[in-house]
Amino acid sequence: MVTIKDIAGLAGVSYSTVSKALNDSPLVKPETKKRILEIAKSQGYQRNLLARHLVSGRTRLIGLVLDDVSNPTFSTLAKYLHRALRERDYRMILAISGDEAELLNQLRVDGLILWSDVVRTHPMLLDEVKTWNTNALVLGADEALPLPSLQFDRRAGISEAVQYLQSFGHQHIGFVGNSQEIKVRAFMEALVRLGLEMSPDYLFSSEPTFEGGYRALRYARPDKLLPTAFVGLNNLVTKGALRALLEMGYGVPSDVSLVGYDNLPDMQFAEVPVTTVGPVLEEVADVTADAIIALIEGRERQPIEVFAPVLIPRASVMECKAVVNKGP
Repeated sequence: MVTIKDIAGLAGVSYSTVSKALNDSPLVKPETKKRILEIAKSQGYQRNLLARHLVSGRTRLIGLVLDDVSNPTFSTLAKYLHRALRERDYRMILAISGDEAELLNQLRVDGLILWSDVVRTHPMLLDEVKTWNTNALVLGADEALPLPSLQFDRRAGISEAVQYLQSFGHQHIGFVGNSQEIKVRAFMEALVRLGLEMSPDYLFSSEPTFEGGYRALRYARPDKLLPTAFVGLNNLVTKGALRALLEMGYGVPSDVSLVGYDNLPDMQFAEVPVTTVGPVLEEVADVTADAIIALIEGRERQPIEVFAPVLIPRASVMECKAVVNKGP
């Protein structure tokens, strides 16, 4: 195995110069650094993370723990966060289960980012993390936690979606999806605050998937009155609802308007470009990267930061033309 000392001998420089060059230190002249890196590559040199940890006390590794990546929101966020950490000279390891958090700790990651659903499904994890010698934060929680957290204002996002639809004359607005209580509650609160009709028939139960959103509308009771506008629980549910409406012969937005939660770039490429609301994921990634690195470096930050929602208008909303559309 090629060592730093081997590279130093081939390059005709000191051991410390090679170490600085491999760590991209500005103390090494650019031409010297380039030559050292070329020699290291040609010799097949690979960094020993364990040795690096023993010397510096850091691995420059960050663990991200998710429960699921089938939802594009999570895979997109992971992609942006990976990029943000690389730009800050850190590397990210992705684990798709709360059970893998212990493995990341054993790998001596410098920081741990836990998605809020992981904490919810593994209630003992927070207590375990507090005993580990690592810095951790929770991303996406709705409530205060005993760890630093970055929260999404989901209540404000749903409220803004309802208010936006009302501004186009919609008085009968439905909600598709029931797997996130805070969003359903925010929807009903917004209806009351804005003086809009609130009917149990306007709440369409759905799993948080494309198929769930599709079935919720496609197979609604034939006698059920269809609202003139809908808010979708997440990007997948919204896309499923859109497909169902189009198959049922409704024009979107000429007959029914639609707003989805989750600001994903691909929502503009759906059958009808969908108006969305939610946090900007690239901003979330940048702030999260800065927050975990601040914890690692011992710099003070706010214990809780909240991402405000942003509404992005597209072609799925227009002025209301009918009072209530008849269901299929």
